[in-house]
Amino acid sequence: MIRTTVCLLALSLLRLSAAAQPANVQGLWRVEFTVPGGPGVEIDMGVIQNGTRLTGHLTSSSGEFPLKGSVEGDQVTIVWSVQEAGRPVEVTFKGKAAGDAIAGTVTMGTSGEGPLYATRVSPT
Repeated sequence: MIRTTVCLLALSLLRLSAAAQPANVQGLWRVEFTVPGGPGVEIDMGVIQNGTRLTGHLTSSSGEFPLKGSVEGDQVTIVWSVQEAGRPVEVTFKGKAAGDAIAGTVTMGTSGEGPLYATRVSPT
């Protein structure tokens, strides 16, 4: 009886620790999203992951921008700022990671949100 209880407890703890592991989103990504009220945008994103903390950079025709973010389970949040009409605008990606893909939404300041899709092109 005690042995069965201990085995069940150990299995439960293993399941909890596996579920708590953040998705691996480190690498180089090709990101496509639609700006609210505007055209589609394609950017390259380099992500460095340290546990649940994300850092890196985004590169587009407008330049290179530092990013910060987090990953909790399969939920990814990435934030950076761009200059628009001389003022900083915060851009936020929120999505679900599944292997080499992230799908979700992008929010541009107070302009609204649009669909987002990212594909990992390299794991480093």
